[in-house]
This record gives sequence, structure tokens and C-alpha cells, in this order.
Amino acid sequence: MKNTVKSTKKSRCDCCGKRNTIIQRRFKDEGYCPNCYRTWFVKKPCDKCGELNRFHKKESVNICRKCMRLEPCIRCGRDAFKNGANTQYGRVCQTCYAGYFREKKQCFECGEFKSNVSSYSALMHNQPVCTSCYQRHFRETCESCRRYRKLIDTDNGRICKKCHEQGLIPCGNCNKLMPAGLGEKCWDCYWLDRLAHETKLNSYLFSSESVKNDYQDFVSWLSTNKGAKTAKLKNNNFIEFFIRCDELWGEIPSYKILVHEFKPEGLRHNLTFLRWLIDTNRVAEDLEVKSYVAEQERIIKLLNKFNSELPREVSQYHKFLMRRHHAKEIALKTVRMNLQPVVGLYTTFEIEAGYTPNQAQIDAYLIQRSGQYNSLIGFISFLNQEYGSNLKCNRPKQDEVAKVSRKQLEKTLMQLASKSEPLSAKEKITWYQSAMSLFHNTTISIKALKLAEIKELDDGMQIIIHLNKEFCIPKPIGCDTNQK
Repeated sequence: MKNTVKSTKKSRCDCCGKRNTIIQRRFKDEGYCPNCYRTWFVKKPCDKCGELNRFHKKESVNICRKCMRLEPCIRCGRDAFKNGANTQYGRVCQTCYAGYFREKKQCFECGEFKSNVSSYSALMHNQPVCTSCYQRHFRETCESCRRYRKLIDTDNGRICKKCHEQGLIPCGNCNKLMPAGLGEKCWDCYWLDRLAHETKLNSYLFSSESVKNDYQDFVSWLSTNKGAKTAKLKNNNFIEFFIRCDELWGEIPSYKILVHEFKPEGLRHNLTFLRWLIDTNRVAEDLEVKSYVAEQERIIKLLNKFNSELPREVSQYHKFLMRRHHAKEIALKTVRMNLQPVVGLYTTFEIEAGYTPNQAQIDAYLIQRSGQYNSLIGFISFLNQEYGSNLKCNRPKQDEVAKVSRKQLEKTLMQLASKSEPLSAKEKITWYQSAMSLFHNTTISIKALKLAEIKELDDGMQIIIHLNKEFCIPKPIGCDTNQK
């Protein structure tokens, strides 16, 4: 029920259609003139207090405004007497009314329909905007506490007033100093509290005490290794795995049983869980298990290089290799090495899903990656057999490989030379190695480069003494005398 006070504003009566008349009562967003009000609103006793009040003829429950104001919020159950509103569903508090019951309006700036749309005198226009758009005009992220607030310019940058006036204060939980704008607890304690609350709620999903304790130990391990925030955001990804173990065995079984039940393809989605089993000695410490998990991770990273849908041909080839692996024909490392040139071929030439590479793309790729020739042969044979293709895996000529390699080295040096700022330590190593390969056809390792003697010349050149030989190369940007 929605009741409002008497309005003296002249408008149109929604009942009889009379215009320019006084609206005596509004009910469910409809206005009633005095005549229609007497016709449609009759005196009835209130169902709660028994006092006579005027109620609409079509109301099924008759509760007066006085009794309704005494009702708690129908949504959250909090007191709604002072700051509340009457709706057709009952009494609601101001917070629930603003968030769930107020009519949505269109924001002038973002164009979305929201319930928190109002006009603000602080803006340059008088159009209604939502709270988010309004705050974007006056609020920013505090550089100290990372809260979204009104900021002021200080010697420590743009920070909120609270961080400026109070500085660092002790956390209410751990006593560690934190920006005052955070409030009562630091970010670590905040995420730890949320993690503890969520872990407690999730523990009710398990019927076995053993699995419940294992889940709590896993969350604790995840928090220690990844941080409380990451543990809070990621732990739900492993809930289904623990639920399955709870339903099947009532405990976390051995690694062999897990592999037999979930198969390696299922376990690859729970690599963090497997790391926990290994780190906590729930799985016997052996190199075979660790190597298997590591190879699975590398395969996942390879397949994740596709920004969109995994091409059907790559997916089927992956399944074909895994079938051979399960039949113990090839090792998991071989699966990864055979997939690497396939992923490289598709990503280098941006081959879309549903298309197979052509002969020109295969030849061009092998010129750039001649070392992957043997690994790519299997995929080309697979395409010819499954899709009736007539592709070949031609071994590239050495002069073509050298030409492409030289162009790549020139491109690398030009990119480094075009930088306006001095090169970083890693970029200087790349410069030395690329220059040695380009100008002297010599490969030098990082270890050998650290042991080599470098002499400066006056004409912007350097001499590297390596294996008792002198190699002259251009001086990298920002490299001082005798600095590598």
C-alpha cells in the first residue's frame, strides 16, 4: 500500500480525468480529486489497531499509516519508523527504498536507468545524474588509503582529508601502522576477516570433518603463499573439487586415486590444489609428480595464448596427442613440445578458428623458427589425414633462415636505439648479444658477457674482449665507461 499526504497542487485526476483540480489523495501513483476520493476511499477499521481510517475499496489488507510506520523494513528487518517509506509491499527503510523500491530514472550523463538518480546544485547543469557520475566530478582514489573520496593537494600528493590530518594510525586488529583513511583495520586484516567469514560459510558444504579440516588447511596455505586477498577471491574456484572428494571418499585420497577419478585433464584445472598436496606432504615427494604438474602448467599457458576461442584443429590435435599420452606412446613433455609450434603458427599469423594454415604460412613460420621443424611435422600430417589437406613441411634453406635472423636482429637493435631514455640492464644485455650476432656472427652467453672486458672508444663504439678476441660493436644508449 502506498499512502501520501493531501496535496493542494492542481493537476489531472487519474480516476475521472478532470483537469486542473486539487488532488486529495495519491494511491499507487494515481491521483484522486476530492469527489473521487470520497467515492473510492471508504471508512474501515484498521486490521491492527481497529481505528477507523479511509482505505481504498480494492485494498485486501487494511493497515493505517500510523501502524505501517511502526512496522520493520520488509526487506532487511531493521527499524523503519523515522527514516522509512510506505510502498505497495509494506514499510521499508530508507536504504532499501533507495536501492530496491525507488522508481529507476535515466542518468543524464551515462544514460543508464538507476534508482539513485538526483539533481545536484554542485554540477554545472541541473539534469539528474546517478551517484557514480556525480562522484566522478569530485572524487578520486586517495594515493595513501586507496579510498574513493574528495582529495586535497598536500606535500604527500593528492590524498583525502583524513589521511592528511591524521597520517598513520595503528590498525585496530594487528597494531600495524596504516593510513588513517582506511578506518578501523588495515587491508590485510580486512581481507583476512572476509576470508575467515567465507571459509566458515563454505565449511557447511561438507559433511565429512576430514574434508572440512582439509579445506580450512588449504585456505590457510593459500593465504600464506598468495596473500589473504588472493585467497579470498580465488578459494571458491576449488570448492567443487572438495565437494566431489567429500561425496566420493569423505577425505582427500592419494594422488593415484585422484588421477584415476578425475583424469589428468580434470586435474589440470586444479594445479594450485596439487601444489598444496605436494607442499604439505599429502602426496609423496617425487620428481615424477612435480614434473607432470609442471608440464600441465606449460600446456595450459600455451593454449591460453589464444585470446578468443580455441581453434577446432588445435583442440582436436591436442586431444589426439593426449590419447597417445594416455596410451603411453609419448610423454607429456612431448605433447607440450608438439603443441608449441602449432600455437606459435596460429598466433603468429592470427589464423582464425575454422581455418587451417596454408602452405605459405607454414614455410614462412619455419624460416623464422627453423628449430621447430621436427615438432611441426606431426601436426601437418594430422591435418592432411583428418582434413584431406595436401600440406608439406619443407625444411627451410640455411640462407633464408640467416636472412630472416639478420632482419630480426636489425629490428631489435633499431628498437633499442630509438629509445630516448637509457637502456635498462636487461636491455643492455639484449643489445650486446644482438650486436655480436649481427656484426660478428658470434653468440655470447650472459655468463660470458659478465666475464668479458669492455673498452670504450671515442667514436661511440665499444670493444668486447671475448675468448681472447676483440669485437667492435656500437655503444648502447646510456652506457658509461666500463659499465656493462
